[in-house]
Amino acid sequence: MDEVIFLEVLEGDAVQARHRLETWPVTVGRGYGNDVILDDPKVSAEHLRLERREDGAVLLRDVGSVNGTFSVTPWARIGELVLTSDARVSVGDTVLRFRPRGFAVEDTVVNEAPADARERLFERPRAFALTMQALVATSFISERLTQFQKTDWGDLLLSSVLPLGLTLMWAGGWSLASRIARRSFYFRVHATIGGMVLMGFALAPPLFALLSFSFSLGSWLGFVRTLAVLALVGWGLYWHLRYVTRWSGKRVARGLAVASVGVLLLANVPKLLGNEDFSEALEFPRSLLPPALRLAPAHSMDSFFEKARPLEKKVDALAKED
Repeated sequence: MDEVIFLEVLEGDAVQARHRLETWPVTVGRGYGNDVILDDPKVSAEHLRLERREDGAVLLRDVGSVNGTFSVTPWARIGELVLTSDARVSVGDTVLRFRPRGFAVEDTVVNEAPADARERLFERPRAFALTMQALVATSFISERLTQFQKTDWGDLLLSSVLPLGLTLMWAGGWSLASRIARRSFYFRVHATIGGMVLMGFALAPPLFALLSFSFSLGSWLGFVRTLAVLALVGWGLYWHLRYVTRWSGKRVARGLAVASVGVLLLANVPKLLGNEDFSEALEFPRSLLPPALRLAPAHSMDSFFEKARPLEKKVDALAKED
């Protein structure tokens, strides 16, 4: 290895700290008398000693630690180890990696931020409050319009508060991930994004019902609705991940696109295999719309029976076989 090497303290795949090693020997442990101090209760006060041999190689030696030292690849307990470039050892719950001064780093990631940084809509302080209020109002109205029996104010209140609680819990999970990965919570941002996605879920059914009623659209509208739902979920996950990971926007988008294709294929496996969907449940719109909203003529009964003739022939053929 080079005369100067670096000891890296890893946290997962990320580097938590780097120590430049120039003078020898180097001691590693939890005690304050060491050259490299590790904040790990499973590491001994005096755990490792690094020495440079006459031939220039660096020798790592366990100096009688309580929990021992292990090489990572392959996993094995060691007493001594001649370090090679990119070597990794485990002490306690901490992984140490050694790299030479001449180690080649990856290419610099191009900054995607604009020249004049603009605050995104969901980053504005008012966006959080407005989104939470709009979510409660949307949930209340949606539940009220689909209640056909006597008004149950308890259900209405619960249906209004429940999405708000789910949004805050969802934002809490993402905020914790952001704190671990990016050292910032971004709670308000995650809550705003989650609230917008839930509002989209609440508004999508009546919107598609209105489109189907107004333009007399066929069953293919269900596929469009599936695509819209995937796009909505993908948008939310995209921005959540942008505040959690340090990946570029293109990398996040590619990953979500692959995941979306996989979800579509899994959801349509029966159709791809030629199986027909069958359900005893009747799907019908739960809201009555005025005829004035119909912009295209409705399908007539004659057209319905015309489309049903191929099915009638299949049923007659099966009846004759029996």
